Amino acid sequence: MFIRNNKNVIGNKAIFYSGKIKRMRYSFILIMLLIISFSCKTPLSVSSVEMDNISNQPSSFSDDSAIVRLVAPYRQSLEEDMSEVLAISSEELSKAKPESKLSNFVADLLMNSGKSYCRMNNKAFSPDMAFVNYGGLRTSLPRGEVTVGKIYELMPFENEMVLLKLPGATMMKFLKLVAARGGDGIAGVKLGIQADGSISSLQIGGRTFNEAQDYWLVTNDYIAGGGDAMTMLAEATEYLGTGLRIRDLIIDSLKQNYKDGKRIRIELDGRFYYE
Repeated sequence: MFIRNNKNVIGNKAIFYSGKIKRMRYSFILIMLLIISFSCKTPLSVSSVEMDNISNQPSSFSDDSAIVRLVAPYRQSLEEDMSEVLAISSEELSKAKPESKLSNFVADLLMNSGKSYCRMNNKAFSPDMAFVNYGGLRTSLPRGEVTVGKIYELMPFENEMVLLKLPGATMMKFLKLVAARGGDGIAGVKLGIQADGSISSLQIGGRTFNEAQDYWLVTNDYIAGGGDAMTMLAEATEYLGTGLRIRDLIIDSLKQNYKDGKRIRIELDGRFYYE
């Protein structure tokens, strides 16, 4: 987004370096042909082998000054954007199983975003459950200032928020896998599991699970596409892509809360527990 207005300059640079690379490639090919031709006439044998270490330290390489000048204004602009403070957290948020403040925080935010999307687009439904895969949370959030850059570290992927309509039987398959793994980010669900990973109790939306009922799940497009072994989600009877990036939704939500003077405060509420 930062280089759109300078595409002609970058395009010219790209053509220059492309031509330079091509010339180097042709020279290399010519040299190799000469070597091969010579080797066909005069047999060669290895008389000795010498080995040496070649330093690969960053100090061994020099920056291309033209490239450095080209990207400098965009690097500065990017650094300013990444350092923007979005929120103040009362404590460090990290992930853990079966439940954690970080996974609750992201799952709740995704649930609220899904509901808001349905409301603003006049949908006749609203998500019953939100799911954030444990492996998709890449870092913790610090106590104190939370910046844009930290949210990019938390979720470095361009995942889209999507909604799936699942038959009750499919939802049960999905939650059995979640339970067997011992924890993920969930919202809208209260899930009790036994030591062997089987489900002992299940409520969705404050009501006892009903396998004869359909449920709406809000998650990311990677999971909806069967990622992380969630292949049963291919049984969804409806798929709704929103075009909204989950990372952007987190950033926008934090910005608004910060503007309203709110701090990040998360509590564990037993939504995922062992019996």
